Amino acid sequence: MTISTRLPRQFGCVLATGVLAVVPALADNAQSGTSRGGDNSIAIFAGQATDTVFTESMFLPLTNDMQDIGVIAVSFNHRHGELADYFGNFLPFDWAHDITIESEVGASYRFGDEDLGEAWIAAYLRYDNFFWNDAVYTTLAVNTGLSMLTEISGFERGRDADGEASKLLHYMGPEFTFASPDNKDLELLLRFHHRSGVFGLFDGTVSGSTFISTGLRLRF
Repeated sequence: MTISTRLPRQFGCVLATGVLAVVPALADNAQSGTSRGGDNSIAIFAGQATDTVFTESMFLPLTNDMQDIGVIAVSFNHRHGELADYFGNFLPFDWAHDITIESEVGASYRFGDEDLGEAWIAAYLRYDNFFWNDAVYTTLAVNTGLSMLTEISGFERGRDADGEASKLLHYMGPEFTFASPDNKDLELLLRFHHRSGVFGLFDGTVSGSTFISTGLRLRF
């Protein structure tokens, strides 16, 4: 089945991307992110591919089977406000103030055993109320989005049980960030840069790719 006949289902799967990225941008009641650093940011990060299953890669890091494929990436991120700013009537809990809504666009280049480019768009939810933040300001972010490669990835095709692959896949980039409480505008980030076919939703592709990456984010 061609990808064009599957686009409605694919975009339906990631409808949250548009909702979280567009609706907050139209609202006018988002509070300033001064206490969290700047609302805008640019991140530069680099990483290496792993052939290990995504969940194992995250929770059993010593099992990672690293591959000879590197990635270097840059992204722009905008913080729209707190979850409570937009869903406070439905989520009347203190923790709704600890989660921010963000949107991101990014691009990357793979090198080594692959030579291709990537672009993505994503919507993030970020939590930052960790009890140790007075010592090291820490955040945890999860997202949903779309990723497009410039050409089919042989690495991703080789990881799929049926040999399927697609330029367009779902994007996940869960990350941790760490910063000085006195300078939250400069963050060290650790991101799992991941593309997935969402159990075959994207043109029959089940697998994808994961890059364990690290870099810096500058907020302004």
